[in-house]
Parts: sequence; C-alpha cells; structure tokens
Amino acid sequence: MKLNPLINFCSALAPVSNEIIELLRENAIILSVCKNTQLHPDGMGGDNAIFITSGTLRKYTAIENKQITLSLYGENELIGFTEIANYLEDESLEAIHDSELILLPRDFVEGLYGKYPEVDKMARKIFSMKYQKMVCESRLCRLPSADHRYRLFNIANGKYRLPARILASYLVMREETLSRLKTKNKDKNQIKCGV
Repeated sequence: MKLNPLINFCSALAPVSNEIIELLRENAIILSVCKNTQLHPDGMGGDNAIFITSGTLRKYTAIENKQITLSLYGENELIGFTEIANYLEDESLEAIHDSELILLPRDFVEGLYGKYPEVDKMARKIFSMKYQKMVCESRLCRLPSADHRYRLFNIANGKYRLPARILASYLVMREETLSRLKTKNKDKNQIKCGV
C-alpha cells in the first residue's frame, strides 16, 4: 500500500494505533509530482505537511537571478506545514526529481495532536531530527574549505542524487570547483582501491 512508508516512519517514532492508521488512510493525499514542480509558494505545500516516499525536494532562494539551494529533503523525510509556512517571501520549494509525496492537511494533523498523545511524542522526535539537520547544514555552510564541505556532505548525505548546479549552490561553490573536487576525490578512491 502506498501509505506504508509513512506508517513505517511513524511507527519507528512511537507505536501507531490502528485508529490512527485508518485516519491516515482517510485523510492523506497521495501525489506524484514531476521534476521542477513548484510546491511552494505557488503549489500545495503551504497548508500541508509533506512526506517524501521517493524523490528529492529542495528549498531555494534566488539572489540576483541565481538560485541558491538552502536545504535538501530526501526519501522518508517529513516536511512540516509549520516549516513551510515559515519560509521567507523569496524562498521556494520544488521537486528536483519526479517524486512520490504524501500530503497531510494541516487541520487533520492538528486534530491528531489533541486526540492522540502518541502524535505529540512523534512530533517531539521529528523536531529533534529537524534540529539535528539544521545543525549539520549550519556546520556545512561554515566550513571555509570547499574540499571539506564536499567531503562532509558525501559522508553524511550519500542518499541524494543531485544535478551539479544544485549541489554546487548547496555547498556554496561554483560548478567548476565542484567538478574539480569530484575528479580529485574519484582519483583518491581509485588509489585506495588499488586501481
């Protein structure tokens, strides 16, 4: 069933009752989006939490006609409606690849808080995961060396398949620098493997 990734995600945070699972089946909206689909501000993001079952999304801003990737969201990650609602006026959310999403309407999620204590427990764990992600992103952007940023990203985020222009903007470097670092690290890996 298409809701299984979300149910598994929630179950890993706290026990999920059959009643909550049934409510998810009634209220969740399963959505397929194509690459480059805008989810915010001109899309369905604002009043929904978004769970990504497959694909990759990015939050970005445009400065002097150049897109800067601010955050990445991958498979089995939840983007809360409060998180999206707090984006600045010039920030957007888009699909980098064709993606499968599960939308959870704001009213539905808020209703769960009042009725099911386990939802509050799940939310606290999700906030903790979000905090850890922000710490990692903050650390990544503060490293002065492009090489260090690239290596740290590869260690922590091997799950993302990203176009070079998006990865370069996320790692605060030019595409040429990223290309040079990829080649350099590829050569190092071949030397380690005895190639």
